[in-house]
Amino acid sequence: MSHPSGRVADKVIVVTGAGSGIGRATAELRAREGARVAVTDICESAASEVVRGIVSAGHDAVVLGLDVASEPNWEAAMNSILN
Repeated sequence: MSHPSGRVADKVIVVTGAGSGIGRATAELRAREGARVAVTDICESAASEVVRGIVSAGHDAVVLGLDVASEPNWEAAMNSILN
């Protein structure tokens, strides 16, 4: 397990497309660095799998289904994160 670098520790980071590939790797890296990660993807089940891995490793993450092309989806996601 990596130690928080201080740069992102205790910050909330939203990662889009985090259900796979570069998005997933970014979410996992930032969680290891101490960030609270909002894992978003249009495929909520893929994002849920990523969150389960992050949380089981002892880090903080939440899953949000998000279609980045939808303004109402963005509004709902940001409201969920901020509240």
